[in-house]
Amino acid sequence: MTLELFITWFLTFFPITISPGPANILISSTAAQYGTKRTLPLVWGIVVIFVLQIAAVGVGIGELLTRYPALFTVFQYVGAGYLFYLAYKFFNSSGMQSGDETKLGFREGAFIQFFNFKALTVPLILFTQFLNPATSSQSQYVVLTVALLFLIVGSLLAWVIGGSFLQRFFQSEFGIKWQGKIFALMLAGVAIWILLR
Repeated sequence: MTLELFITWFLTFFPITISPGPANILISSTAAQYGTKRTLPLVWGIVVIFVLQIAAVGVGIGELLTRYPALFTVFQYVGAGYLFYLAYKFFNSSGMQSGDETKLGFREGAFIQFFNFKALTVPLILFTQFLNPATSSQSQYVVLTVALLFLIVGSLLAWVIGGSFLQRFFQSEFGIKWQGKIFALMLAGVAIWILLR
């Protein structure tokens, strides 16, 4: 990858991966409510599914999604529905209590990522815009996938750190009482945005 191509690649994918989406908002909300350590399994669930999505698109699932765009709609509705469910759980949570029943881990991260419409478009853009068909090889797939993986992990961790900083503002009695409701509204807002776009 030349420097010019890398800059173009970075300017394409950095805004996509760092922008507020279902996974990023969920991670930030979880980090703010429960802390960094309890958020990391959620992050790894998202990362593992994202890597599998990139690999699946790289070997041809993208063609299936292109032929049957209704699949995007199905993923969109299921993902929005799950975000509403998580918003409900956050809304009814009691804040940063040690025995809180609202635990989001690897499984929930994997589920939300699997039905994340934006995430499915990322590898499609990656392989249609940055793979050189004239010299297409396994090494190109690997380099593009690994580079995107590093960018994704960095973006997710930035949201975790941001959420962890927010945790300091929710130490008061008022903050503990209302934090779940605030994050629930944020998640519900993302779900509505997914349905309306």
